[in-house]
Amino acid sequence: MAITTPESAEDGHLDLVPMIDCIMLLLLFFMMTTKFTADEKAVGVLLPTDKGQPPDPHLILDPPQLVNISIYPAGLTKGSQPPQYVAQLNRLHVPGQTIGDAYVRIGNREPLLIKGTTLAKPGGTERSEMQRSVDTIHSYVTDELAKFEKPGEPRNKQNDILINCFSGMSWKFALVVYDGVRAYEGTVGNLTYTGDPAQLMLARAVTFAPPRIRDYTANELGDELYEIINSK
Repeated sequence: MAITTPESAEDGHLDLVPMIDCIMLLLLFFMMTTKFTADEKAVGVLLPTDKGQPPDPHLILDPPQLVNISIYPAGLTKGSQPPQYVAQLNRLHVPGQTIGDAYVRIGNREPLLIKGTTLAKPGGTERSEMQRSVDTIHSYVTDELAKFEKPGEPRNKQNDILINCFSGMSWKFALVVYDGVRAYEGTVGNLTYTGDPAQLMLARAVTFAPPRIRDYTANELGDELYEIINSK
């Protein structure tokens, strides 16, 4: 029985079309089934110092001690779950509009209410009202941070400060709190920045928490509120 062979086989060439089809199908399969984790998609401002493989496998790194400053919408309190926080937020504030008032809390202390309207009118008598509000915030930051001081330790050995502000709020709240922290550090540490970068090595680190990717998951908003409000 005679067997016919393709011309390409007689010439010593292989038909690569079936192999390419298989590769494309495998590629599509992996693209459609692969799921990236939140850590891989998160946008980080600073790399963590307590993650990754240490040079010495016997070396155990202690997590950094932080003083957490949380800034979140007024009216929300501890004890709820992520879906409940979203429902509370929608009841307290109109979706899509700027959140007017905020709570600022340092560690597990009682939060301070910040009225957003007092930080938005710098003219005339409103300027005096804004200054009183700023002074109140600075006084709160000073009193609370003093409770976390390590007696006898230099400023760069004190616990780092992390400011975590809810992404749905105006950054004026975070900035006025940051100003209060820097004013406290300048007063307690008697530091006056002269423009020398080396001088910053003597100061305590004050950073903002990495931003979140909004709507990455169905519960992303509630998860963010939960983490900020229940931080210690």
